Amino acid sequence: MIKTTHGALSAMLLLGSTALAPIAANAQDREVNVLLFSMPSTRGLAALADDFEAETGITANIDVVGQDVFESRITLSFTGGARDIDVVHTPVIQVQRWVEAGWLEPVTDTVEGLEDKDDILSGPLEAYQVNGDYYGLPFFAETGLMAYRKDLLDAAGVEAPETWDEMLEVAKAVDSDETAAIAMRVAPGQGFNMFVFPMLMRAYGGKFFADYPDDMTPALDSPENLEALNTYITLMNDYGPQGIGNFNFPEVVAALQNGQAAMTVDGTSIVSQAVDPAASQFADEFVLALPPGGPAGRSPAIAVHGLGIPAGSENAETAAEFIKWATSTETLTKLAINEAFPDFTRASVAENAEVQAKYAEVQEDFLDLRIEALNLAIGHYRPLIPTWPEIGAAIGENVNAAVNGQMSPEEALEAAQEEMEIILSY
Repeated sequence: MIKTTHGALSAMLLLGSTALAPIAANAQDREVNVLLFSMPSTRGLAALADDFEAETGITANIDVVGQDVFESRITLSFTGGARDIDVVHTPVIQVQRWVEAGWLEPVTDTVEGLEDKDDILSGPLEAYQVNGDYYGLPFFAETGLMAYRKDLLDAAGVEAPETWDEMLEVAKAVDSDETAAIAMRVAPGQGFNMFVFPMLMRAYGGKFFADYPDDMTPALDSPENLEALNTYITLMNDYGPQGIGNFNFPEVVAALQNGQAAMTVDGTSIVSQAVDPAASQFADEFVLALPPGGPAGRSPAIAVHGLGIPAGSENAETAAEFIKWATSTETLTKLAINEAFPDFTRASVAENAEVQAKYAEVQEDFLDLRIEALNLAIGHYRPLIPTWPEIGAAIGENVNAAVNGQMSPEEALEAAQEEMEIILSY
């Protein structure tokens, strides 16, 4: 866990009048408590807390924790009414659920009051609108890409796979005792294996519902989804590193950076760390590309993350100041330059010459590739419904069980389908 705590507010910044009494009354410390889960962008934001204090005089207490810890913390805080969090990391896939439960404060006035609102990418911004109100500001938009070791593929005499069927062939050719062919997230969870597995599902023509959002009949137990799951199982068990059945963010990143895996298909927050020369031993060998496709085309993952204010906050104005600062062009530009962070949600950041130079040095078409993937991605890649976190968790558990040999692929999809039906019937 990273915890950043900084000094006190200058009385002059809180001055509301020239009278001495108001000065004395207002010259007291202001703080904002921020809870984020660990990613390059959030760790980078914690490192910039001094900048926020210098600009506003407000102390930022930023906790950056693992996603499992984060889920436990927010559940206790939200359901218990603890009001110990002023700003909360708000993934779009949670927004519908949190709004329905009354856990988020609308931030519509903050959004509409931004002079540079039009600089925010419209898709990520509108994803935070529910029933006419905004419930967060986008902080980053991650999309799926493939990273592969060109040196190892060249040595095996194969090209980068364009489809998942080709991925099976390439993995077989590249896999060795020294370097596994591919590492992907398999740990169960709506934000873990259920971030990557739908890239296979949708490429093979699989889906969650019969016709989202018009026909919400569960459609998980289908031949297309079975073909995708069989491909996933084969890739992980036959060509993945030892222990792949429990791989999550840290394990995938370490496998890429340390030469234990030749390929991955995951979000930009992970693949960008493979090509980060400051951290990856093989940064010069990795090439980034669009994720493989299938009979239904390519379907890159997409995950929009933002910052919101818990309902009932007693510190909402200060929280709004932090959110405006954290999602500003200046802060996002610093993150893009300082971190392995290509997922900025403001158009102006991509136009910054220093940002362009940094990512062109990594790979000439890096930023263009990200834009292409975002254009190919569908907004409901993971369904934007209040029950998705519960549904995603249930499917993720069954998919993980299939990879780990605890049930057959057919049994896993049948069980997941039944659990979906039960959840939707509540």
